[in-house]
Amino acid sequence: MIVRSSLAVIAWAAFCFTAQPHRDAETPQDPVLLSGIEADLASRKCDGVRIDAVHFRAFSSRAQLNHADFFQKARSLRLQAALNDLDGRLKRDRQAACDAIWTAYGPGSPLQLLRRA
Repeated sequence: MIVRSSLAVIAWAAFCFTAQPHRDAETPQDPVLLSGIEADLASRKCDGVRIDAVHFRAFSSRAQLNHADFFQKARSLRLQAALNDLDGRLKRDRQAACDAIWTAYGPGSPLQLLRRA
């Protein structure tokens, strides 16, 4: 009986130590998710900036991602750290962060995820 209990505890411990690391590794979708979420943050935090719906739909369709992928699923720790960094930059110097996001995702950029309101 003690052997079975010990095996169960060992199995549970092995599961606990191996179940979480999948969130630690960067996923192949992280750069795409980061771009979409950054553009969304800009549309909510930067004056006069909105999501360009046509380009955003095309972008997410090419990447085969949907709304849940961007906003409801668990994020890797690296993606969350990048978003926390962006949030910090928006709090420290919102205008500079907004300008950088506009340059990255505005009409002159390859993705064109943002437009002026």
